[in-house]
Amino acid sequence: MESKEPTQEKMIDAVKKYYGLTIDENAYQSADIYAYEETTSDGYSVYVVTHNMNNVCISEDVYYYDSDIPSAIMEMISYSNGHCTLYADQYFLDDIYFDDTLLEEFSEIAEKIYDEITNDDEADYGFDMAEILWLKEEFTESEEINQTVS
Repeated sequence: MESKEPTQEKMIDAVKKYYGLTIDENAYQSADIYAYEETTSDGYSVYVVTHNMNNVCISEDVYYYDSDIPSAIMEMISYSNGHCTLYADQYFLDDIYFDDTLLEEFSEIAEKIYDEITNDDEADYGFDMAEILWLKEEFTESEEINQTVS
């Protein structure tokens, strides 16, 4: 069987499943993480990433540059212990290229996902056998070969 790289959509879905991430723009008062754009009184845009919308800490939760937002969101998600609801508008996530961040995270956790798939019969990330073989080749065997050669 020949290996096949999964689609970007499948990789993004795998990251969401791994972290138990749900993105819900209607979870206004029930999310674990809130990410949104706000406007200052003099018309500047700032970005908020917080656990509590009722208690935003200016020095910790508010960002001036949108380029810092994806990593801030991902950091909070990574500490979520397997279940996380993110309140964010899809247009906002598109503007900050959040899917790119999820794809980067996939390469960081792909070996763990592969281990889950091979060791847990109930782990279902939606990959077919060719895609699982690709995971194995890209994220497990190649590292072993590189360590042997070095």
